[in-house]
Amino acid sequence: MIAEIKKECVDVYRFRYVVYSYVQTYLKLRYRRSYLGFVWTVLAPMLHYVVIGVVFSLLMRGSQENYFLYYFSGAVFFGIVAGTFSRGMMAFIANEQFIKKIYIPKMIYILQAVSVEFTNFFLSTLALMAIGLVTGHLHLSPSLFLTLIPLALLFFTLVGVACLVAVMTVYFRDFTNIIPAALQALFFATPILYDPSMMPERYHWVFKANPLYYFLELIRQPLLNSSFAPLRYYVFCTAIAALTFVFGLLTVKAFDNKIVFRL
Repeated sequence: MIAEIKKECVDVYRFRYVVYSYVQTYLKLRYRRSYLGFVWTVLAPMLHYVVIGVVFSLLMRGSQENYFLYYFSGAVFFGIVAGTFSRGMMAFIANEQFIKKIYIPKMIYILQAVSVEFTNFFLSTLALMAIGLVTGHLHLSPSLFLTLIPLALLFFTLVGVACLVAVMTVYFRDFTNIIPAALQALFFATPILYDPSMMPERYHWVFKANPLYYFLELIRQPLLNSSFAPLRYYVFCTAIAALTFVFGLLTVKAFDNKIVFRL
């Protein structure tokens, strides 16, 4: 098993420039013939978050001392999760013509999907930080660097998840309809719009059974309180990231030569 993982990682490293080229091309095509071009990668999420953030800040006034940042951090976080699910499940299907013609490690298609969403995430984060600094809801501090650890763990987790949903969608096309509905349920099962204290205690098991809650707390605590989340959250998220990544990678390897016949 270790040998297979090592070989796959070596192959992926050899084709790393394919991922970079894909992300670059995606951004160019996305804003082709646009006057503002790449500016929209920051401006679009900024306008979206301003409108939604202002509305919910008024509706949820008193639920959080800094609800503006509370909502923004949760919304941007869930955006990358939902985007990875949506783009990840189509990773093999959307690249059917390449898979049937040339050899590229299948993990490259997964990394392309996740890398695009992480690029969108970081650009959206720029919008979040700009809004926060202008409105005074966010202050630059060394604690912001604490978010890099959970983001790295989230990356490996989402790569593993994308591997699983990509393979499952090749075999069961029903996932293209199931996943959007599941994401909507997952959104409300994650404390993004609401504070956990607003939910009756007997329903706390809903978000505590949701792994995304712990990843979100790792990101939110440095932003809201300039502090670490509980150490057990880091241990739990590290274990989830390692297990998900390894299981996802091995799943792709197990179906490597079978996927092309199902496309």
